[in-house]
Amino acid sequence: MGLASYLVRRLATFLPSVLGALLITYLIAYVIPTDPVRAWVGEKLMDPSTLERLRKEYKFDAPWYEQFAFLVEKLLTGTLVDPTRGIPVVQQVAQRFPITVELAIFGMLFTVAIGIPLGILAAAKKDSFVDFFVRVFALFGSSMPAFVLYYFLILAFYVYVRASLLAGVPSLSPACAASLDSVRNAVPLLGYVVWAVGQVPMFGGLMCGDLGVVSATFVRMWLPGLALGLLSGGFIARIVRNSLLDALSSDAILFARARGLTSGRIWRHALKNAFAPIVTILGLNFAGLLTGAVIAETVFNIPGMGLYMYQGITRLNFPIIIAGTFIFSVIYIVMNLLVDLVYALIDPRVRY
Repeated sequence: MGLASYLVRRLATFLPSVLGALLITYLIAYVIPTDPVRAWVGEKLMDPSTLERLRKEYKFDAPWYEQFAFLVEKLLTGTLVDPTRGIPVVQQVAQRFPITVELAIFGMLFTVAIGIPLGILAAAKKDSFVDFFVRVFALFGSSMPAFVLYYFLILAFYVYVRASLLAGVPSLSPACAASLDSVRNAVPLLGYVVWAVGQVPMFGGLMCGDLGVVSATFVRMWLPGLALGLLSGGFIARIVRNSLLDALSSDAILFARARGLTSGRIWRHALKNAFAPIVTILGLNFAGLLTGAVIAETVFNIPGMGLYMYQGITRLNFPIIIAGTFIFSVIYIVMNLLVDLVYALIDPRVRY
């Protein structure tokens, strides 16, 4: 009953949270003292009739609340059109979000592979040279500007080693896309889930047996994934180290040592207790990656959601800003809920 009531409370706050994020973001863009329509069309196409048509079409001649309601309604019905491209934003998000998912997965894999082993090693070798190295590495990851690291990695692995690519992204073949569409149409609910997962090129390639797409995705994404992992891995290592040291100094572990438990069993209990807060950090980090790593996508030329939102913000493209904010808000709320549920599974003391 506790978990059920907790889920009901979280669902009750879902819609107000999303609408609040949309409203705050919209108002920030709205109060900027410039003409968004002129930014959309550019100086070369600044025809008075075109400007007036766009102002009426996107409700710039109406009060702010009417324009906000118009944008949200169009977004929810899937008819909100990007004025600079003439394409529905839903269609553009559907093309770009799978690419961001791939980048987030690679970034998360490198973050976990770097941060967790280093954190455990630092806790096991407390106050040693290894511990000092991990702490310096964590400081390096937290303080170095992201774009500096990205350009160093490009120089090393793209310019000199030629071990990665910086142009284009792998996509599904027409035959594979048609196969996924047929699965979606054949099975009402499960087929749609399979189709949605298959829109991520490397997952779709695995489903269709097209290993060329999978290998091409790895070649394209491993370097930006490594860059994200190096930046986040140091912070995760520090969190793992501190959490594990707290667990090892707890009364329960001291009692276990007094009972004569083996070192392996003591570490197993300590790791289980230490990983509860780490799950929260990793979940929020993954949510941040899913919302688009703007600098990484810009430097590595990845046409994902981060780059899409950056382009929309620089041109005050209200449809893109509203659509991106909606997607990002939903991602953060859902990831927070999943993290809370996993936290309860890891730590039996937590109850809702």
